[in-house]
Amino acid sequence: MKKYIALLLCLIMILSLFSCRASEDQNNSSSNESTGSSDIKDDSTNDDNITPQPSEAEIAMEMYEAAINDEIYVVDERSGEIKMKSLRFTSNDTSLDECKLLKKAIVDIDQDSVNEYVIKSPNNEHIILRYYNGKVYSYWLDTCDFYNFNTDGTFYWYDSSAAEGWECGLNKAIFDGEGLSIKSIYSLKYSKNPTKYEYFVEEEAVTNDEYDTYRAHNIRYERVKFSQFELKHLYPITAEQAWNLANAYWDNQDGNAERSAGTIWTARIVLIDTPNSETNYYRFAFQVEWNSGGGREGHECMPPYDIQSHDQILVNAFTGEITASTYQPEGKGVSIEEAIEIGRKHCEIHNEENGYRVEHAVNSPAPDHIYVIVTKKYDNDHYSVFCRIWIDKNTGEIIFPYYVYGK
Repeated sequence: MKKYIALLLCLIMILSLFSCRASEDQNNSSSNESTGSSDIKDDSTNDDNITPQPSEAEIAMEMYEAAINDEIYVVDERSGEIKMKSLRFTSNDTSLDECKLLKKAIVDIDQDSVNEYVIKSPNNEHIILRYYNGKVYSYWLDTCDFYNFNTDGTFYWYDSSAAEGWECGLNKAIFDGEGLSIKSIYSLKYSKNPTKYEYFVEEEAVTNDEYDTYRAHNIRYERVKFSQFELKHLYPITAEQAWNLANAYWDNQDGNAERSAGTIWTARIVLIDTPNSETNYYRFAFQVEWNSGGGREGHECMPPYDIQSHDQILVNAFTGEITASTYQPEGKGVSIEEAIEIGRKHCEIHNEENGYRVEHAVNSPAPDHIYVIVTKKYDNDHYSVFCRIWIDKNTGEIIFPYYVYGK
């Protein structure tokens, strides 16, 4: 009997041990499953696996590219929803798709940290693309008298259509929701017979002194710089790439300006011809715009009174290779000494005994085929530039003379 009881107790102990081991294994299995579940949850919330959302500025640029690539419609203020290539310039009823000599600038007109896309036609008309509320809107600034678009959305205008005078001023493009309005910053009206000037600030009549004071203390701007633009890329070297090559060839001078004695000259790199069935080249010109510098009433608003082309190059549309000096006026060429003598005679400087000196200004910005000759006057123990002229190296022609004071 005792042996039977002992055997029974051993059996109970063995069963108890198996039961505890099974319970422990089950608990460990549950714990591991729980731990695995927790690890998966932590991975799903890891910041490294979250794709950052694009900014409003990045979305805007993506939308502009989509519109340019004909992937989406733009909302035009005149035509409603339309493909961008079908937008038309009103001056000659030319569509963007037909126009070859377009320019572009990307600039934050309304200072909201989201850029606008400005397209300019050869006739100085402008289309503004603006991203707003999930769509791309297009607006027109179509006056041919529009000039000098600035980064703050202001621009000069000049209207000479009146028989007995002219009007000019500074306006500003203002975005309001989906719309675009034009605000007058200041304006000037000139009438003949009898001579009369009328002055306005924000469309309110003011005196001449009030007008000058407002312009002197409130107008600060920076010119928008445009590069080439095209809807279709037909060649390995795009128009924009060719323009960049041309600008680099002329030492990145596009937009550089110099002011003296009421005259401003501004360098421009201009595309004047595109590749076609007969040529594989883009043709660019180094041009200089001559403007009045505001020495007289309203002159700061006027377009250039003269535009001169001083050099041309060809850029291969397949390789980017530049063929230089395609613009060669007839002439035997002049030396530096001859150019200095031309400058001496033009400025009526026959000797240096009276404190004048004529020399070649080597570092002055100018095209390669131009000599810059300056006349310096010795005054108050130092020389100051009195006269500066451009002389064509090929012909000896005086391109443009002007006087400089206080430099």
